[in-house]
Amino acid sequence: MRRTSLLLLAACAATPAAAEMDSAFVTQLSISVAKVRAHTAQGKTFLGSGVVVATDEVLTNCHVTRDASSIAVVKGALAYNVYSQRVDMEHDLCLLKTDAMMLKPVPVRDSASLKPGDRSIYYGYTGGVEAFFAEGKVTALHKLDGSAVIETSSGFSLGASGGGLFDEQGRLIGITTFLSAGHMGAYYAMPADRLDRLRRQAARDIEPLTGSPIWDKPESEQPLFLRVGRLSEKKRWDEAAALGTHWTELEPANPVAWFSLGNALSMLARHAEAIAALEKAADLGPGDARVLYALGVALARSGEQTRAETVRVSLAGVDPDMAGKLGQAIVECSALC
Repeated sequence: MRRTSLLLLAACAATPAAAEMDSAFVTQLSISVAKVRAHTAQGKTFLGSGVVVATDEVLTNCHVTRDASSIAVVKGALAYNVYSQRVDMEHDLCLLKTDAMMLKPVPVRDSASLKPGDRSIYYGYTGGVEAFFAEGKVTALHKLDGSAVIETSSGFSLGASGGGLFDEQGRLIGITTFLSAGHMGAYYAMPADRLDRLRRQAARDIEPLTGSPIWDKPESEQPLFLRVGRLSEKKRWDEAAALGTHWTELEPANPVAWFSLGNALSMLARHAEAIAALEKAADLGPGDARVLYALGVALARSGEQTRAETVRVSLAGVDPDMAGKLGQAIVECSALC
């Protein structure tokens, strides 16, 4: 298994039962997702998932195929040999070339059209063995190299690398790739709209790959959203606030930066500063449930229950469940804060 000092490789920990989902929709996803088996020269096998994006192309994570000397795409009793792959190790996306497959390619959605709160659905094979899916939402979009890493609440855990993250119309929005080590609901998918750029890469023979994806680089070389997230998971709030401040200076129009800063300041009981940062995040990213919840909590902690209740009402129109949690937090703060 690879180094996972910051983040664990992705795999679905979703519940296999979801009767509320239309069976035809689940079937539509299932016929476009396959298992990926990567065999090494040393006799080891790495298992993952992949999504069919053309009759002879499967999109997966490079960390699934990184050590492979041969690869197969498997669907039921059918197995397709992989003859080459196009590699974007930095963004952990590899495009596998196969014989023509009797599997349905999926359309790809541009990450620029996504927004926090959009529905997301995971479908893939946990450990390359059993199919699972999970419903959730896009919780944040982290701009990176002309696209955006997708943070989602469609939960997954170790073993489902290369699975598909879809929208409610069945369009592929991302490849589930990694999650934060703290298991705090931060699940990440690399954007599927990098596919066109990937197709322009030269095809490579199947052999071990070099390089590291963004999440597996030394901490100082990782994107700011990962660095701040790691500090927050470890409750190193002073450092998270300092780095968050730096982030907002570099990207003053980034709502996630302001949210991260506001959350750290709130945990430090620097209420006025936290509220200002979270209000900035709300202005830049209106309708973001996480931001509204954090703002309501910060207001309640500062003794501004009336304003917090106003935020709760707004949140109820976005995410009723989170609005209920905020209501409980307001009541608790009225008694204790």
